Amino acid sequence: MGRMIRSALCLFSMSLGHLLGQSPILAGTGYSNPSIIRVAPGQITTLFVTGLKTVLPSQPVRATSLPLPATLAGISITLSQNGQQPSPIPLLSVQQMPICSDGDVAPPQSGVTPDCLITAITVQIPFELLLPPEGPTAALAVNENGSLSKGFRVFSVSANLHVLNWCDAFPPERLNICGGVATHGDGTPITSDSPAKAGETVVIYAFGLGQTTPAAKTGDAASMPAPTLRSTIVAAQFDFRPNAMPSNPYAGPKSTGISGPAFVGLTPGQVGLYQINVKIPETVPAVVPCSTALGVASNLTIDIGSSTSGGLSFDGAPICVEAPR
Repeated sequence: MGRMIRSALCLFSMSLGHLLGQSPILAGTGYSNPSIIRVAPGQITTLFVTGLKTVLPSQPVRATSLPLPATLAGISITLSQNGQQPSPIPLLSVQQMPICSDGDVAPPQSGVTPDCLITAITVQIPFELLLPPEGPTAALAVNENGSLSKGFRVFSVSANLHVLNWCDAFPPERLNICGGVATHGDGTPITSDSPAKAGETVVIYAFGLGQTTPAAKTGDAASMPAPTLRSTIVAAQFDFRPNAMPSNPYAGPKSTGISGPAFVGLTPGQVGLYQINVKIPETVPAVVPCSTALGVASNLTIDIGSSTSGGLSFDGAPICVEAPR
């Protein structure tokens, strides 16, 4: 499951740790080994880096053109595979967050020192990422104005599914919900005030589903017609329990049978953004309506599972569906 530091900064987590000899920094917390960095071909993810000397004058610095640039704010990321010459990878944004405190008050962005900052560097992993057994060894390194860090090992996988979440650290926009980024067919968000309906096809957005046919170009927008997944098998399942957590699709007493989405592929005009089109069942069981007063943020979790020769990956989109009348 693509749970990229949802319990801490709510996004794909890759803390590269202490780089340039600054004083110790608490960069995050969790229950898994932070040294195991999993990435899939084409994946959009964010590297959380401490120890840089750069203090950005404004927030954030974003790419403004396509193809995406290899350097932003004097910072670049390189990828080396199997001992080959390191090559730069595309950057979407660079931004910083103050993490030190003065008592119970976090300092403002202005006036903070580098050792009180985490730098978040959002990148696209190349679609050309080698997979095992051809590419068992890969490493990322940070280049700051010509000063290159050591390499940090990454584990390449065919798919590393992460459904976009409104509570991700850097979602497309902020809403007062934390469900998966799912929309109606017209592109408007599915919310408690605008729930999905029985028989409707909804669109779920995700990162990390891997290579496509035709092959997508790293750092550039997906073309039309939309590229589809090459070798990843994707399944969807509907869990109508209130506030259900995402799980790997399986045959359970509170969920429907496993089915294939209507479409899975890249979103035309977007960089590394996949969309999964899923049709809600024609008949929806009796569900508890989404209600802030009742503490029901979602009454349907669409579980998404991806399967490749390299293993399994799953996540889900908790949404609101209209209760039958």
